[in-house]
Amino acid sequence: MQRSIAGQNVNADTLAKILGGIFLVVGILGFFPNPLVSWRGVFDVNTVHNIVHLVSGGILLAAPNYNSSGMALRVIGIVYGIITVIGFISTSALSWLAINGPDNWLHLALAALMIWGGYMLPSEGTDRVTTAHM
Repeated sequence: MQRSIAGQNVNADTLAKILGGIFLVVGILGFFPNPLVSWRGVFDVNTVHNIVHLVSGGILLAAPNYNSSGMALRVIGIVYGIITVIGFISTSALSWLAINGPDNWLHLALAALMIWGGYMLPSEGTDRVTTAHM
């Protein structure tokens, strides 16, 4: 069963691929000065923060190949949720990760979307057989 959002069928694999691509772009973009994602941008980032985006994107892009999109979305969503809670309590507690107010709100939205997608959206490949498990 697939869910339809804006007339399009969406499943966990699709969401993982979309978010994975976005995370990779943002992770790369963070290494270059720009007004949106940089140490002077709206969303404060540093090298560690960029690497977290790149790793998150890589995991999300790889997950559909291993029939684990739902699990990847849940785990990364929970991690982002924990970071969000810590960031709202004290941004200085995450100074090594360069978190600011706009980051907290974005991470809250991303955590909610990933957790929702991980639990509520079906995986595309639930009925396919791969050689990875043989």
